Amino acid sequence: MRVLFVAWDGPGLNYLQSLFLPIFEGLRPLGYHFDVLQFRWGPVREQEAAEAACAAAGVGYRAAAVSRRAGAFGPFATAMAGGRQIRRAAAFFDSELLMPRSVLPALATLASRATGGLPAIYDSDGLEVDERVEFAGLAPTGAAYRILRDAEAQMIRRSRAVLVRTDVAAQVLHARAGAPVGAERFFVVANGRDPARFHPHDPAERARTRAELGISADAPLVAYAGSVGPAYRFADMAAFVRELRRLRPDARLLVLSGSPERATAELAAAGGNLGGATVRRVDPAAVPRYLAAADLGLAYRRPAFSTRAVSPIKLGEYLLCGLPVLGTAVVGNTAGALQAGVLFDAEAGPAPAAAWFASKVLPARDVIRARAREEGLTTFSLQRSITDYARALSAVAS
Repeated sequence: MRVLFVAWDGPGLNYLQSLFLPIFEGLRPLGYHFDVLQFRWGPVREQEAAEAACAAAGVGYRAAAVSRRAGAFGPFATAMAGGRQIRRAAAFFDSELLMPRSVLPALATLASRATGGLPAIYDSDGLEVDERVEFAGLAPTGAAYRILRDAEAQMIRRSRAVLVRTDVAAQVLHARAGAPVGAERFFVVANGRDPARFHPHDPAERARTRAELGISADAPLVAYAGSVGPAYRFADMAAFVRELRRLRPDARLLVLSGSPERATAELAAAGGNLGGATVRRVDPAAVPRYLAAADLGLAYRRPAFSTRAVSPIKLGEYLLCGLPVLGTAVVGNTAGALQAGVLFDAEAGPAPAAAWFASKVLPARDVIRARAREEGLTTFSLQRSITDYARALSAVAS
């Protein structure tokens, strides 16, 4: 079966390369060949990188420009006119199934009857419209909100399967779609990572990475890898590091971000006594090495209605690299990590979190590393994602 994956990405985002292409490669031996239509804006070099990555993975690629004129109207106009681009791509690739990823590709799929009768799977991006209200200032009474919510519901009704990341997302979207849609249409899929890339590395490699960072072998190293913004609670991360440094003055913080200037500004605004935090932008291929050198991963998220529907990719990356996690327990698929004792709920506060890390994690670091890795393999491996996607595709094909 030939599947057209319809994505929507801005500058600096590489979810296509880092998350989806490995899944598509893993599905090919099962009879599913993927092609990509990427609605995008940003530097040409990023489009070229995406196209090259797709070619290397044996995935067809086409790009469509997203208009950035007239504020939010430009992307809406692009989505409304996007049916033609989808029609052309489906004809070019001889697609048999459409898979729009997120609500604007869904709007494009629905617009102008672009599907041409092709079946569809909707790969939802959490409760995306609600997230725009809670974190991006979208007015819940405005026309844009109503259009996006309607497109979301229509796409669910139109699709033969809906992919979600958590049970909460399935429950909410099922309720919104209404009675004609059965619960069996929803499939929870993992945001899995390749355990051959994300792994604890050996002690010598961890020591070399620490030496590169100027951090001694026995100093506690806390790592954060990800985006910058209000949802990621840099002030709370800083409060934890300050509390930890009361117990372990040699503790250090490492931040890996595609926006190092913004990350540095956020930490500065959060106050001092962070022990000279190291903030870096590194090549995605180097991220696992830096994470493996750390002792703890930070996964704070602002608790909100929408965030209960997301599964942070960094959670799996941390665990696969052998890091226990201090994070927001209500966000993502955290039950297994909590039960295994490799995730501590950040809502307990910085002092209990620091005490847990200093008294429970550090003295048993090797044991915790192995336990975290095991949970990562169980819940967040690439093979888990491939199996989850194959289950949904098989249901549609049958």
